[in-house]
Amino acid sequence: MTRRLQILPEVLPAPTAVSTAPSGTRGRTLAHMQKLLATAAVMPVACTKTDTQEAVTVTIPSATASTSAQPTSSISLIPETHPSATATPTGTAPDIGYAVVDPMPAPARCMGLAAASKISTRWVTDAQGLLLEITVTLPTNGQWTGAVFNGQPSAWSGQVVSSNSHGPVVVTRVRPAPNNTSFGLSLGVTCSAGVGQLSLTAALPATLTSNTKVTIQANDY
Repeated sequence: MTRRLQILPEVLPAPTAVSTAPSGTRGRTLAHMQKLLATAAVMPVACTKTDTQEAVTVTIPSATASTSAQPTSSISLIPETHPSATATPTGTAPDIGYAVVDPMPAPARCMGLAAASKISTRWVTDAQGLLLEITVTLPTNGQWTGAVFNGQPSAWSGQVVSSNSHGPVVVTRVRPAPNNTSFGLSLGVTCSAGVGQLSLTAALPATLTSNTKVTIQANDY
């Protein structure tokens, strides 16, 4: 008797799910990055956005601005102020008058007396050398009535050796300083207008002799 053999169906075990989850910190990080890349791939390649800016109105109040309510959409940068008091000066600066650095001298009291006077000179000698004797005579008539010399004379660039005055006449001897080409003499005077001075300036040559001519210039002070 012949026995036929049959092929039995293959019986496979039930499939089991294999975990594909990465293991370890590095694996989880790579899996997360792959998900991000997959998500970015399905998004639009480019996107556009329209920028809009909101217009803001700025209102600066003027001096005559109304006190009515301002619109709510306006912004005031400078608040309106209302002064409550007015500053007033409490005093004035003291008047110090007019002053100059180099004030001008007062006018001469006996103006014109120098031009109206007579002046003469001559050289005299003493034990030390030459002396210039200067004689000045004041006018005694008209407005110069009563004019006289007063006080002791003084000299610069020279030495007063002697001086004798007799009312309107004074005789003064001056020794010029060595190597000077000029010297001066100041004489006090009194006239009807008050007390003043006669200033005499003598111009000298470099070499002095008994015959040297001297030029005298007289001025009122």
